[in-house]
Amino acid sequence: MMMRQEINVSNSHRSRLRSGLAVIVCVVISSTSLLAQDPAVALEDSIIKVVEQWERSVVSIARFKPAPFEAAAEDQRIFPLPRVQRELRDVDVRPNDFGAGCIVSPTESDERLVLTNFHVVRGGPVYPNVKAADKTELLVNFADRRSCRAAIIAADPRSDLAVLRLDWEGANINPEDFKSLNWELAPPPRKGQFVILLGNPYAIARDGSPSVSWGMVSNLTRQPISFGRQQLFDMEERAKVSMLYRLGAVMQLDARMNLGLSGGPVLNLKGDLIGISTSLAAIEGYEQSVGFALPLDEHIRRIVRTLLDGQAVEYGMIGIVPGEINGNEFQRLNTDMPQQSAAIVVECAHSSPAELAGISVNDVILAVNGQPVLSRTDLFRLVGLYAPGTEIDVSIWREGTRPNRFDVKVKLGKWPVLDDEGIIETNPRHEPWRGITVDYPTGIDRLRDPMVDMRRVLVTRVDPDSPGDTARLQVGNFITHVNKTPVHTPAEFHAAVRNLSGPVTIRLDGDPRSIVPEIRKGRIVIVQDSPPGK
Repeated sequence: MMMRQEINVSNSHRSRLRSGLAVIVCVVISSTSLLAQDPAVALEDSIIKVVEQWERSVVSIARFKPAPFEAAAEDQRIFPLPRVQRELRDVDVRPNDFGAGCIVSPTESDERLVLTNFHVVRGGPVYPNVKAADKTELLVNFADRRSCRAAIIAADPRSDLAVLRLDWEGANINPEDFKSLNWELAPPPRKGQFVILLGNPYAIARDGSPSVSWGMVSNLTRQPISFGRQQLFDMEERAKVSMLYRLGAVMQLDARMNLGLSGGPVLNLKGDLIGISTSLAAIEGYEQSVGFALPLDEHIRRIVRTLLDGQAVEYGMIGIVPGEINGNEFQRLNTDMPQQSAAIVVECAHSSPAELAGISVNDVILAVNGQPVLSRTDLFRLVGLYAPGTEIDVSIWREGTRPNRFDVKVKLGKWPVLDDEGIIETNPRHEPWRGITVDYPTGIDRLRDPMVDMRRVLVTRVDPDSPGDTARLQVGNFITHVNKTPVHTPAEFHAAVRNLSGPVTIRLDGDPRSIVPEIRKGRIVIVQDSPPGK
């Protein structure tokens, strides 16, 4: 009996031992499998999957501009060209400019458009044309070697972004063959984040197949240093200074940005579009071995939405000339803020948003919407990225008041456009009214008058032979009232005239500097429904 019990115990022990060994073997096998999945291999797999999934949503862009004699021959057709004409899609044809682009769709739309850098396509045709006046053409190549022509529907020199509409039908291509990149839902980029870049370096992607690179987000809100011309006398240089990348709105990438990567996507490891790469910042900067990209945060997404709608992008301003305060001078203020510098108001324009909000000269601006302002550049960027009409919170420190620190709400005006000839829009926010196009009084730099009250609208265009032309309205006039209703913004002007018929009374702003009484007081004009005899 004892012998049989010992045998049973022994069998039971062996059974438990076998079970335990099986568990150990499973754990060892599982651990070996985990060890086999090296982090570098896992990262490599992630990059490969993202590229395979989204490379067909990346295009190469080529801009072709014929030589003057070729364009003249095409226009006059007086003799054959001295060389055989080749198709633009021929990979042996070298473009004048080249870059990359991303296929994206507007909100609540399935239309496939291309988002890219403006400097890649500047000078190209504007929709609905497929050729510019000088015969310049844009050709978009896809990853499967198909191609089609394209035209610009909107462009913004300040952000260096543009949107193209493709001639899908002319190329006999189904746009649904290509997916739109996810650009609206991804969280904004973070420092230290791994990213994937696709593009067209040195125009080698003329067959459409994008080249891939990867790197890391080194930093955010970078301001590339320029060693270009130091004296900013001409309009071109002034326009460059106001570009977003000069205001620290780009992120720095630990990746070499060769020529041709401009306009290409910066993707996270999930394949979401989180930035648009640009070599323009690196070209003008001191360090070309690093990359820069425009991050798709909430502000840049507003710009992209506007361009996808075919409209001109507008930027906010508060109407001051800022300086900077730092070091011991800032510490003397005892602001109880962790920052060591801020912006200070040097000048405040009459009737500007800042003045109307109660901001004064020598006020120290500490923050905008809770974001610290450490320099005048920070202030330009944080204010400018909002649209005109947006109400923002500005944190002020003022000496001699109690409390010294307080917040004011400022309703933004419009930043003056320096490069208005470079702006392209094919779907304006407001159609001309009786031949009159209006803007904010500060809307166009060459037309603005610093002496004029900002609570009015500026006439920027008068169509020939229109009712506005018959009423002798001119570009540069400032309108203050429509039928006794004050108008301060383009939206208010169009709301005032929307349902009007028959003669409409327009009051123009007076010029106190004029010796002519009618001009000094501001004249009244009557705008008819249509010009006489029409």
